[in-house]
Amino acid sequence: MLQVTCTLKGVSDLMFSKYVPEQKRDDETHDQRERRTWPQKVAVTDDGQCFLQPFALKNCLESAAKWLSLKIPGERSKTFTKRFLSGVLVTEKLLLADGNGGLSMDDIDPMELFVPSDGVRGSGKRVIKMFPTLHSWQCEASLLVFDNKITEDVMARHLDAAGKFIGMGAMRAENGGINGRFSVADLVCDEIEA
Repeated sequence: MLQVTCTLKGVSDLMFSKYVPEQKRDDETHDQRERRTWPQKVAVTDDGQCFLQPFALKNCLESAAKWLSLKIPGERSKTFTKRFLSGVLVTEKLLLADGNGGLSMDDIDPMELFVPSDGVRGSGKRVIKMFPTLHSWQCEASLLVFDNKITEDVMARHLDAAGKFIGMGAMRAENGGINGRFSVADLVCDEIEA
């Protein structure tokens, strides 16, 4: 089994869009609710540091594997897509920092955008939505690779593609946006016992 650690350094803004279940208050408009509740769209630790859920990176890698469709050597037309789905695990929160320490809500800017109400491009009604945004970010990532077909080189290629063409968070590159892209630094793969 491989343990992979690396630093993901943001090369574009990171936008948050965590679901906020809180309903509108009496006589409150949609816009007023958005402006009141936007900070709740960011995941924050008990000590106030902003983070991304582990599945943000896991989903990013799975999308990269599907997008790259690299063939597994010696297995005819089989690709790494299913291998990344079941053979890679991200268990730790991606704690966001800027090189000087952890990032908190004080580092987040609310970005107000006029977007489709149902999130589908080209659909009918549009509404104001607030997207918490980080302009400069990085995080340490730790992954466990259970599938021995995913080598250090294969992981490096997929992480690189994930950062350049998929991204994480709202309005990421995978969905036609430009946000959530990153570069990969300090990639280390260590063999560990299962």
